[in-house]
Amino acid sequence: LLLSVAIEVGEAAAAESFKNRDAELRDIILTALGTKSTEELTDISRREPFKDEVIQAIKGRFGKKSVKSLYFPQFVVQ
Repeated sequence: LLLSVAIEVGEAAAAESFKNRDAELRDIILTALGTKSTEELTDISRREPFKDEVIQAIKGRFGKKSVKSLYFPQFVVQ
């Protein structure tokens, strides 16, 4: 999976927290999507539930108001 993620922060403090804890943020995303099968990842209809899952995982670690929206500008499965 080759993936890029764009996060719209819910509060200004979250942006700084994401920068300072970049490795942790990346690990949260990789952990959430790393459990998915190739079939699940290639099913476009599952992208929104994936986003919701990642958002909830991030909010669980960084706070409920940390994420407003999440986007996958690049999502390639090989």
